[in-house]
Amino acid sequence: MANIPVKWAHSGMRGAPVISGVAGSLISALRTFLITGFALTAAVSATALDGIATIMLPSAQSFEEHGVVLLAGATTPGFNGEERVLTTASDRITVATTAANGPIAGSITVRYAPVGGWEEVFSKTNVSVFRSTDVTGSRFFLRVDDTGTTAARVMAYESMTDVDTGLGAFPTPAQSNGGGYWHKSGVANAVAVRWKMFADSRFLALAVAAVSHQSAAHISAPLRGFGDPIALSPSGDVWSCMISVAGSGNTNNSGFLDSCVPSSAGNGIHCARGISGMGGSVVCNPRAYTSNSSEVSGVSTYLGAGPSAVDGEIKLSKLFVSETATNSAPRAEIPGVRFIPQTGVNAILIDGDILPGASELQERRLMAVNTGTNQGVSNPAGVYLVDTTGPWREQ
Repeated sequence: MANIPVKWAHSGMRGAPVISGVAGSLISALRTFLITGFALTAAVSATALDGIATIMLPSAQSFEEHGVVLLAGATTPGFNGEERVLTTASDRITVATTAANGPIAGSITVRYAPVGGWEEVFSKTNVSVFRSTDVTGSRFFLRVDDTGTTAARVMAYESMTDVDTGLGAFPTPAQSNGGGYWHKSGVANAVAVRWKMFADSRFLALAVAAVSHQSAAHISAPLRGFGDPIALSPSGDVWSCMISVAGSGNTNNSGFLDSCVPSSAGNGIHCARGISGMGGSVVCNPRAYTSNSSEVSGVSTYLGAGPSAVDGEIKLSKLFVSETATNSAPRAEIPGVRFIPQTGVNAILIDGDILPGASELQERRLMAVNTGTNQGVSNPAGVYLVDTTGPWREQ
């Protein structure tokens, strides 16, 4: 079975779960993306030829190019497992395979693969606790209280014994009483909003256009998330596990994972502890290696207008977090996300575009996501990129 480390999904995929202003909709989407997968389809037939399998599907039951599918039910060796979709049509897809040339036997099923490496450890009605099963990470806990309509309340913990009991909260109750907010919708109804999710076995990022129910122009989807960043300390830094939250139900907030807009207590990025490992939750600032403070990706003046007038490139930078109160040095990098330190990029890249990477991102595919400092605005000015291929944690 292939092990493709990074998965992604969006609301426009066939069979994708719906996020809306309905209690429980966010938890359902998280469970589907992380653990179960979706869009299960029985294949009509499959044939292998020179390392490529063509899978025939019922009409209009296909899968997106570059998406990761889970193949099951074949009795022919070398076929079952995770594969990336190479090409797609309304009634077929192609994937790489190690199966021998010829027809693939068995009752074959295809679905979008779950991220894997995550579990739902505790739950009650519209409240769930997720954590990574990856033993190389912190394995801290994400509690999602989705009993509300337009936003879920979220809190991370170092340890938990049941769905309501935990130790080592970040943000702490003093920083954000009842937890931070992950916005779902601007209205308390079942109208679907646009969303995108990206994850590996240790880090989850979600971009919800919470006011996209209003019109097709309301697509601003700044990035929130939870999990282990890429720690920069040579001795390791389990306490850098982070969560990005809003401080209120208002969609105009700070501390997103895709921009350099500073955090504040209860509103932004919180790490479990400081770099020393002492104490509790600390507020951390997101920054790019090439940007000014408080700038938004794709609207940054740091390297001028994009693409560059010199070489025609759209410039990219990794993002990192630093401890705001104690140290401005980079502590950990945000997995998979690339900041654009140029202006005018929104006129070049369309939300959802998938671009080929270059340089150290060669052979990667990067997805463009529109952003700003407010999830409620129409025609957002900013755009950032997320690596949909991975791995995110190469040494």
